[in-house]
Amino acid sequence: MAKKAAMNLMLTWLLQAKQTGRRGFTLIELLVAMVVGSLIVGTMLFLVVELLKINRREEILTQTQQDMRRAIDYITRDAGEAVYIYSSPAAVIGQLGTNFPRATEVPVLAFWRLDPLDPNNANVRAFFNSNCSTNFANRLSECNTLKLRQGYYTLVIYAQQQNTGNDIWGGRSRIVRYELPKYTAIGANNLDSTPGYAEPTGVTNNFDNWTRGPAAPQGNRSVLTDFVDNTDPGAATTGLCPAGYLQTPANTNNFYACVLQDTTQVNPDDANLTIGSNQTLIVFLRGNADTGNPALGSFSQAGRLPTLRSEVLIRGVLDKQPGL
Repeated sequence: MAKKAAMNLMLTWLLQAKQTGRRGFTLIELLVAMVVGSLIVGTMLFLVVELLKINRREEILTQTQQDMRRAIDYITRDAGEAVYIYSSPAAVIGQLGTNFPRATEVPVLAFWRLDPLDPNNANVRAFFNSNCSTNFANRLSECNTLKLRQGYYTLVIYAQQQNTGNDIWGGRSRIVRYELPKYTAIGANNLDSTPGYAEPTGVTNNFDNWTRGPAAPQGNRSVLTDFVDNTDPGAATTGLCPAGYLQTPANTNNFYACVLQDTTQVNPDDANLTIGSNQTLIVFLRGNADTGNPALGSFSQAGRLPTLRSEVLIRGVLDKQPGL
C-alpha cells in the first residue's frame, strides 16, 4: 500500500508539473504575428493588383494597335477608290461652310470617290425600273447617266478631332469621317440630291474647282477610331513627306497624309491641254493607348505606339493617260 501511495503521489506531481508548464501566447506575440501576417498578405495583394494592371495595360496597347491598323487599312482602301484627291483639303473645305470641319477638327484628307448604287435596295430597284423619258423628262440626261454609271460621286473628308475629356471618348483624339453623297438610297428613287451637293463633272463645275450647291451641306459624319495620338514634344512636325509630296496638315506627326503634288502634265499631242497622272497617297497614323484612368496608372511615353505607314496608288481613271 505504501508503494502504491508513493506512485500515485509521483503521478499527481508529474501531472501538476506538466500543467504548470502549459501557457498561451502573450498579447505582444499575437500583435507581432498579426503585423507579419498583414505584411505578407498585403504584399501578395499588391503584387496581384499590379499584375492585373499590367495585364490590362497590355490588352489596351494591343487593342489600340489593332484599331490603328484597321483604321489605316480602311482609309487607304477608301482612298484607293478615289477618282480625284486634293493635294490640300483646304481647296474644298472652304466650300462646306461651318458644317464641316468643326472648330476643333483638323482636316487631313479630302477626295472624290464613285459609290455604286445598291441593287438590293427597294428604292434603287424602283429607280432602275422607271422610265427616264416618262418620269424624269426634265432631267433626262441625269437619269440616263445614273443608269449608265450605276453610281454617283461622293465627297469624302477625314479629320482629326481632339478629345476634351468631357465626352464619351477615352483617348487623346479620334478620326472623324465626313461624306457628302449625291444621293441616298431613298433619294435615288426620285433623284433627290443631298442638300449642298453639286455635280463635280458638270459644264461649270469640276473636281479641282468644285463649288457646292445653294443649300447648306448636310453630309454624314461618323467616328472611325479613337485613341489617336496628338502630342509628341520635341519631335519634328514638318518636312516629314518625301520630295514632291505635300504634307497635310503641316503641323502634326500623328495623323497626316502625303499627297503627290504633280497631278498633271502637258499633253504631248497638244501643248494647250493637260492630262492627269496617277496619284500616290501616303498615310501616317500613330495611336496612343493612354486612357487617362488613374486606376491603370500613366502610360507616359510607353502609351505612344509606333507610327503606321500605308501607301496607295489612286485607282481613278478619269483624265488619266495609260502608262503613267
